[in-house]
Amino acid sequence: MTKTTDSDLMASRYGHKPAKNSRLRISIAAAVLLTIFLAWAASVTFLAPPTVKASVAGYQVVDSAHTTIRFTVMKPADKDAVCAARVLNKSYSVVGYREILVKASVDENKVLSTSVNTTEAGVTGLVDNCWLK
Repeated sequence: MTKTTDSDLMASRYGHKPAKNSRLRISIAAAVLLTIFLAWAASVTFLAPPTVKASVAGYQVVDSAHTTIRFTVMKPADKDAVCAARVLNKSYSVVGYREILVKASVDENKVLSTSVNTTEAGVTGLVDNCWLK
């Protein structure tokens, strides 16, 4: 008569006990995935393309055909940028639009000013979209 142990009984009922090297494989796979994630996160953080941001310093509605917008631009010092200035009316419709070229030599602390022609009186001036040229 053969002696049956609890582990033999459990193995016959539920299958064989997992091999110890399967934990090692799971640990290696987790380490590889973590390394890939960290490499991706570092590349997104440090190798991201340069961006351009504009900040409106103020605006003045001159008359129903003109609005002046003052703004600053943060961009890489060696690149030209283009910013889109918009004037909106009281129903938030665009009544004036102009693209402004910001040269590479312009300091980011310098307040720029542009006059935008409008089709009717505006109530606000925006510079909310800039891109590198």
